[in-house]
Amino acid sequence: MISSRSPGAAPVKASKLVLLGVGNAALAVAEHYKIEQPGVKLFGTTRSAVKVEILRSVGIEPWHDRGAEIAAGELDELLSDADVLISIPPSCSASSSASSPASSPVSADGEAGQSDPQLRYAPHVVQARKLVYISSTAVYGEATGVVDERTACSDSAVAVERRAAEVFWGSRGACVLRAPGLYGPATGLHRRLLAGNYKLPGDGSNYASRIHLEDLARIIEAAFIGAQPGSLYVTGDLRPATHLEVVTWLCRRLDLPMPPSIPLDSPGLHYTLRGNRRVDATKVLSELNVTLKYPTYVEGFSQCLAAI
Repeated sequence: MISSRSPGAAPVKASKLVLLGVGNAALAVAEHYKIEQPGVKLFGTTRSAVKVEILRSVGIEPWHDRGAEIAAGELDELLSDADVLISIPPSCSASSSASSPASSPVSADGEAGQSDPQLRYAPHVVQARKLVYISSTAVYGEATGVVDERTACSDSAVAVERRAAEVFWGSRGACVLRAPGLYGPATGLHRRLLAGNYKLPGDGSNYASRIHLEDLARIIEAAFIGAQPGSLYVTGDLRPATHLEVVTWLCRRLDLPMPPSIPLDSPGLHYTLRGNRRVDATKVLSELNVTLKYPTYVEGFSQCLAAI
């Protein structure tokens, strides 16, 4: 039932949005829809009984994923004619073959098969109206300089796992969005600086791209309206910047001392902070007709600091 839209046709919107996995990005999308599409019913999956009431408290109707006890008919009804956002990350604890859409991603708990929500949900997404899968620019691994949709993916374990998940969902009609570093009032570099647990990667001269969660939510909404099934886009703001530039700006605004540095080859440095690349998001902004509300880190982090 995955639909495509003919050029020139009026946009068609779904009456319900289902969030397969509810993390920061999905929560931002839910908040965006409450404002921009208040008539859309919001549903979210969780494997935690504790989170059922938490989701309900923020206006998302929870669907408790009971694993092996999953009710197929119930899931079919949930996904029927819905826009479905998939933000369940693949595990990088084991590799999956990216060469075949039938390859088996591995779940976050390291167990394959029916314990993996991706495999359990996949047979039922045919009931959906449209699918969007949130991936990561981690697929580019050690690539440097400007990257876009044409840039080759890395063969690192992390990149291969991410690419396998893209193929898995893209073959089922999902629009794949590769996201860089995400931030918003409740999460991001400013929070780590305030908590005192951030270290500058190397001398800070490497570039990184990022996008405000609110802008990612707007791109996701646009993808549901206008993206073709199986399409691929990279996302990011208009001003990739060095770690040093952004940290210096934030420390001045927060009246904090500059943080200490950590060698780029240190085992304690997360792999996402070792990169040195600049995302070119021209294609997604042009084809989906999106204008960023926070085109650079200056506007984005200014909003975050004002909010807290």
